[in-house]
Amino acid sequence: MSIPLDRLYHYIHDVAEQVRGDYVLIYRFSPHGSKNIEDLTVLFEHDGNYAIPKCRIYPQIVCYDQEPLDYDFYQSSNAARGHKWISDYLNGGNVPYAQPPNLRKYMDNIYDKCILLHSEHQSTNVQKYQDSHFIPVYYWAHAVIALDWFRFAKHVDIKPDKLQKQFLIYNRAWAGTREYRLKFVELLQQHQLVDDCQTSFNPIDPEHGVHYTAHEFKNAAFKPVHIQDTMLATAASSCSSADFTAEDYASTKFEVVLETLFDDNRIQLTEKILRPIACGHPFILASTPGSLAYLRNYGFKTFDSIVDESYDTETDPIARLNLIVTAMKTIAAWTPEEQLVNWAKIKEITNYNKQHFFSERFFNLIIDELKHNLAVSFAEIEETNTSKTFFDFKKTIRKIPGLYKSEKESRRNDISETMAVTLRARSYYKRYLKSLKE
Repeated sequence: MSIPLDRLYHYIHDVAEQVRGDYVLIYRFSPHGSKNIEDLTVLFEHDGNYAIPKCRIYPQIVCYDQEPLDYDFYQSSNAARGHKWISDYLNGGNVPYAQPPNLRKYMDNIYDKCILLHSEHQSTNVQKYQDSHFIPVYYWAHAVIALDWFRFAKHVDIKPDKLQKQFLIYNRAWAGTREYRLKFVELLQQHQLVDDCQTSFNPIDPEHGVHYTAHEFKNAAFKPVHIQDTMLATAASSCSSADFTAEDYASTKFEVVLETLFDDNRIQLTEKILRPIACGHPFILASTPGSLAYLRNYGFKTFDSIVDESYDTETDPIARLNLIVTAMKTIAAWTPEEQLVNWAKIKEITNYNKQHFFSERFFNLIIDELKHNLAVSFAEIEETNTSKTFFDFKKTIRKIPGLYKSEKESRRNDISETMAVTLRARSYYKRYLKSLKE
């Protein structure tokens, strides 16, 4: 994704340093949207305050807050190619760690643990990182992003006075965690709802270049028996979710939001659900169980008094899709009298949600949660720190044949590093130098 997000991470950096009262190091993927470990780089790479020796003495914060976490991916040999520099550095390939670095790129840091900034609940991936050398810190990243991306929606009064379709459904890509969308398209056709929808379908996934008939399903239940070739494809880019089109909301009644995660136990809501909220539009949410409850926890109202939202508690993904389609059929079948009564209630909720989304209260709710979680993590990173990882790394480096021409050069290197850091860091280096004699 080519959308600039560094302004977000500059803000996160400021918040983190305000909470800690000292420097921190922010690592984020650049270009944004990349999953390559070699693209995980420090935010202030050219700032004199963050020269390499100083990078060793500040807490590290790895930002993996845009996409769902995937611990196993970064454990694989394919993903580990980004750590080739370590293998080269450590004499040709044997990285001497009981645990692979995963998302942590630099081990010569005085802190044993690294802070991982993420955006998901109920996650086994979070637990895996916590069991490794990370301290996970949650915040709703996409809420902060959406406030930026959709800020002009606050000033646009979108009136549904050009109604053409019942439902607005953005459906660009379907591979990976989105494969449920293929079954959803088939259900729309089976229940004759396509004509009620402003939507699209790409037989070939635009991100992976695979035709849906050749797709290898992680969940075979999502494999469609037959999708009729009657729906228009879309040329929308991967950046399309960062914008809103007022005309789309003016010409439809409900948005059916197809989130990134569906067949999963995790809750990770993105800007996709916050776009209709920012535009004052009602929605049905296709996501993981408990996602509507998650929204309500942040002060939003949903439409349970008007629409059957029992799909939010259904754990079986196919049953959940069918409940969503049933809710759509019910809405499409409203009589004029039902529409009059229901739309008065809906408008009250959408007005409230839009006002809440753009309120200072909502922003403070997100940021205060971030500050609290960061404060807890900074306390933990200090209280549990022994610098053992750092000392072990340095000892390993010293033992590599040929890395230094002499023992004297090795010690001179240690001393030059010591002189380059702050007084606080020198105590760690003194401990390290002392450990070499033991």
